Amino acid sequence: MSAVPQFQRLAVFVDHANINRSARDHGVKIDYKEFLDYLVANRHLVEAVTYVPKDPRSPNSMDVEIEDLWLAGYLVKPKLGKVAGDTYICDVDVEMTMDMLSAAHQMNLDTIVLVSGDGDFIPVVEYLRGRGIRVEVCGFEANLARELILKGSGVIVADQVFDNYFEDGENEDGENFSGVTEQAQ
Repeated sequence: MSAVPQFQRLAVFVDHANINRSARDHGVKIDYKEFLDYLVANRHLVEAVTYVPKDPRSPNSMDVEIEDLWLAGYLVKPKLGKVAGDTYICDVDVEMTMDMLSAAHQMNLDTIVLVSGDGDFIPVVEYLRGRGIRVEVCGFEANLARELILKGSGVIVADQVFDNYFEDGENEDGENFSGVTEQAQ
C-alpha cells in the first residue's frame, strides 16, 4: 500500500445519474452534503463537481435537486439529454473526463474521487495514476466495473458506506468508518 500524504488536495467528480440509479436500486436516498463531507474526510477539498442529466421532455424537473446540490457545495453541470423513444439519453463521460484532466493539471491535485462505477472511465484513471494522482473510485458494488476497481488507487464501496457510516455514523466497533480500501500498487 502506498502512503497517503498528510495534506491532500482533493477534487470529487460525481456521475449523478450513475450513482443515483445505483442508490435507488440499493434503496438509499443520498444526502449529498453528508456524502461529500464523508468523501473529503480530513482532506482539503479544492472542488466538487456533479454532472446532472436533464430530461428534454421536462427540462425543469431537476431544478430543485440541482439547487440542493449547489447548496451542498457542488459545482453543478447540468446537461440536456436527447429523446430516445420513451426515454432520453444523456452521456456526460467526455465532459467529466475533460474536467478531471483539466483539474489534475491546473489545480495541483493529490487525489481525485471518481463517483461512478462506469468502466468507460478506465483510460482516464490510468492516465491520472500514471501522473502520480491518486484516484479513488466510489460506487455501489453491483454497478462498479471490476476493471475500474482494479485500476483505481482505492475503492469506496458505497453499499458499505451507506449501510455502516450513514446509518449511525460509526462502524460495528464504534469507530469512524473510513470506507476506502487500498489497492495493491
